[in-house]
Amino acid sequence: MKMRTELLTQLVENDDPVPAVWDTLWDIWYPTGDDVSEHYRRETESVSYERLLLDVYQEFFTDVLPHKCVNEASLNVPEDGTFVVMDAMSVREASMFVDMLQEEGYEPETGFSFSSVPSETKFYRDRVNYSELKRNHKTADVKSQDPTLDGDEEIIWCRYPDALLENIQEGKTKLSSIEEMYEKTETALRAILDQLDTDRIVIGSDHGYARLDAGHTFQISDGEKSALQETFSGRFESVGEVDASHLVDAGLVVEADGYYMPIGRYTWPARGKYSTFQHGGLSLLECITPRIEVTL
Repeated sequence: MKMRTELLTQLVENDDPVPAVWDTLWDIWYPTGDDVSEHYRRETESVSYERLLLDVYQEFFTDVLPHKCVNEASLNVPEDGTFVVMDAMSVREASMFVDMLQEEGYEPETGFSFSSVPSETKFYRDRVNYSELKRNHKTADVKSQDPTLDGDEEIIWCRYPDALLENIQEGKTKLSSIEEMYEKTETALRAILDQLDTDRIVIGSDHGYARLDAGHTFQISDGEKSALQETFSGRFESVGEVDASHLVDAGLVVEADGYYMPIGRYTWPARGKYSTFQHGGLSLLECITPRIEVTL
């Protein structure tokens, strides 16, 4: 009850509720766990907070967060510096990156930004006009743990952790673990930082991801699962392709910027092999993205 009262008070008193929500998320994930496995077990606490937020302040998901994602997603290259996009980095990974940076002698500052809606790379790139940014800034794509950089790049797009998350599958094959994913992603980030010769580095993300494996979803009825399954093939659908207005009315789905997306950790059964680490919907860790700034 105390947590519920304090949460409501914070959200009501602040003109912008997002900083209070971010602070709570950061407090869940930082300081980090004793090891990577223990750290990722905090997912349960994160899910409980998201469920509470939905229960006491549904408008955060139906109004506040969609508005932020439509209007405030950004990729701002720092002056005399580099913006490093870690594709699909969430607060989970960002907190461990901060630990790593501190161990290396840096003094990182943390904050947040937003994905687009739907929370996918394509939509984020369109939102921040990435094609224009590439024309005006030296860029590099990193697709391995051992990249070769010139050192003066202004934008670096690292495909980790997203490319690795896609390999963690349920069904017939499980290709890797979330712990292995993080270790490989940290290796790639260290290699990037070691090669950059700039004054400032901002580490950001185009979107996060939702864990939709057992114990990390919202409880809904079999009928609601069937309704979602009949409407969605992934975590978003175009308003022009399907009618999910009945799911919006039921509080399971939000409509924003021409798309329907499931709210929070609502999910439904999927056939065959599928990744339990997904994005495209409207959950806290998909849509509120971390920013880490380092001055060298």
